[in-house]
Amino acid sequence: MQGKNHSRRRQVQHIFRCRPFCCWGIANLHAVTGTLTPDATCNYKTAGWLNGKGYARREDGLFYIWWDGIDTWTISAVLGTQGTEYWTRTDPNIVGVYEIGGDATGEATVAEGTHP
Repeated sequence: MQGKNHSRRRQVQHIFRCRPFCCWGIANLHAVTGTLTPDATCNYKTAGWLNGKGYARREDGLFYIWWDGIDTWTISAVLGTQGTEYWTRTDPNIVGVYEIGGDATGEATVAEGTHP
């Protein structure tokens, strides 16, 4: 009997295994473009869950795109903290143009997919 239960449990786990878009609420890959200081441009990949939505981490781990849990997406060097150089987008959609925050410069744009 233990074998049957184990098999069923594995089937249930397989059915509910997380798929990047359905579970994180965002696409798996994003590209940040613009002439930015600090340079936050590059490809980002969905990396986890924060404040009710998925967050994305830049390929080298130096920047994140994360949801504040209320109404704003942020691009910053520290996950969950704006710091002194960041960009924000007040919109439920991660994709679009981000406004300059703090000492950052340049207009950041987030798009689904990868940076050329």
